[in-house]
Amino acid sequence: MGNILKYRLLLLFCIGSTLLASAADIANSMEENGDDAVHEVISTFHNSLGFDYLTKEECDSLNADSLFTELDESKHYYSYFDFGRILTKSYLFRGEVRLAIALSDQMYSKARALSYPMGNALALNAMGEVYTYTDRLQEAGIAYEKALELLDEMKKEDVHIRLLLTELIDYNLRIQNSNAASHYLSRLNSYPEEQLSVQELAIRHITNASCLLFKKDVKSAREHLDEVEQLRTKLIPGIREYLLIVNARYLVATGDYEIALATYNEFLQTECARINHALYKETLQEKADLLLTMGRKEEAYSQLQKLFSYIKSSFENNYPKEIDQLCTRFQADQLAYQNEYDRIISMRFYLVGIFVFVLLLMVLLILGWKKIFRLRRSQQCQEAMKEKAELAIQRKNLFLSNMSHEVRTPLNAIVGFSAVLTDDDESFDDESRKEFSEIIKVNSFQLLKLINDILDFSDFENDNITFNIQKHDAVKLCHEVVETVVASRKMQVEMRFDTELPVLMLDADDARLRQVLINLLVNATKFTEKGSIILELKMADDGMAFFSVTDTGCGVPLEKQQLIFERFEKLNDYVQGSGLGLSICQLILKYMNGRLWIDSEYTHGARFCFTHPLKYNPASHEETTV
Repeated sequence: MGNILKYRLLLLFCIGSTLLASAADIANSMEENGDDAVHEVISTFHNSLGFDYLTKEECDSLNADSLFTELDESKHYYSYFDFGRILTKSYLFRGEVRLAIALSDQMYSKARALSYPMGNALALNAMGEVYTYTDRLQEAGIAYEKALELLDEMKKEDVHIRLLLTELIDYNLRIQNSNAASHYLSRLNSYPEEQLSVQELAIRHITNASCLLFKKDVKSAREHLDEVEQLRTKLIPGIREYLLIVNARYLVATGDYEIALATYNEFLQTECARINHALYKETLQEKADLLLTMGRKEEAYSQLQKLFSYIKSSFENNYPKEIDQLCTRFQADQLAYQNEYDRIISMRFYLVGIFVFVLLLMVLLILGWKKIFRLRRSQQCQEAMKEKAELAIQRKNLFLSNMSHEVRTPLNAIVGFSAVLTDDDESFDDESRKEFSEIIKVNSFQLLKLINDILDFSDFENDNITFNIQKHDAVKLCHEVVETVVASRKMQVEMRFDTELPVLMLDADDARLRQVLINLLVNATKFTEKGSIILELKMADDGMAFFSVTDTGCGVPLEKQQLIFERFEKLNDYVQGSGLGLSICQLILKYMNGRLWIDSEYTHGARFCFTHPLKYNPASHEETTV
């Protein structure tokens, strides 16, 4: 009996070991497949010096987000940071700026927490690409040079150095620093050809040609371009299509404008132009400049309008992408939970016909699982609320990072139309020039308003705001504000000031009170197409002056009447503005111990009301601030 028992125990142990080994083999196989996919992506990216990046379809096919998370959880940090840098560049080329910003920030924080030099270098490289894309060139240069310094200290990873050198050369050409570009180019040229892939060799020739064209050495640039032509059949599409841009620049330098224009047009029809937003915008600008050089002013004007519309639309459409991604991930999590739940239910039904006791046990497990599922969902809701709070803190920084797009929109219009106006060509009549001048005026006012809002917001954030409190006649001030708005804007509606008070003296900062009134009146003109806009002033109780701006426009939905006072909130994303105006007005009135609100009972448009004390009490302001 003792021997039989021993044999049975030995048999059970062998069966258990076999099952565990099989499960481990399956898990290892899945992990190896994921690692192989990541290594293939990294190898392809390195061999092309960053030109063979991931498209949206490739990211979805690879399930890139899951692979990135698995690399983190499995502590494969070298692959984690290298793959993260690839994803960042892919996001930028696809125009998904906010995702690129978030990912580069996540990589940098992770590298700092791990004190991992290679991770720091790759994260800084990714941040440099983000800064370059958003035209924050000073920060981009610092990030690139720090990344190169870290890689040099490690004395290895030549492929990362070559990739970074290529980006540093392009960066210095953009800021017109030919000496620095030549320095980094000499380092790139020091690598023997046998160490380089065909794609790397082609990129090095193209980079040399770009530098030589910048120095006006057309003959030497042609020699490098001829070397690339010999490799053309072996190049990936991304490099071949980028070569079109450099060839077009060469043709411009040699005066072959028609062929250069055809080459630009050929590139704009390629797949690279469709997915690489940064290069597409740069090409549109170069094509417009070429048309101006050729004297084809009307086509240049059309091209500038196309560039202006593209920049504006790509900026406005950038925000929903982040929200869509979060929703997609949440839905994927829900689907994963549902699949797991269905699998367990199926298993329990399979066991129903075998043992009644097992059936009862399964029922108890189902009830327990439901309770766990509800607890997990509750935990997810709490985590979502926490993320929302953290996102609110980061919104300002993300907004300012993307604000370069909002600034470039009016700047491109101002620069483009100014170039057309200052030209001696008489092909435009006076009416067209008057229209161009009006466009420049409108965009200049938009740019000035945007910058003033950002500066005011920054001053309030840093408690660096100053008020010049003196006695002023509110009635006179309101008359002047209405006259100013009417004179500065083309309106199809009536705007007037109503009051029964001949004079109303109050302690106020004249400029800040005008800022509040003008902001409310201008907002009313944006959303009122017919009817009237009325500014009203009267006395309120407790030594307060009561102001109201009433319009007959589209109004504010009840559910948004509190949200519009939040920072960066806009009622309509397609209407110009930074979303800071009402928030700044509220901060100004709060400083003066007043209050701003919207009259929810008024339903024929919108009515914004605010109170302002007749006598300013600094002590009350300090209590409110505390």
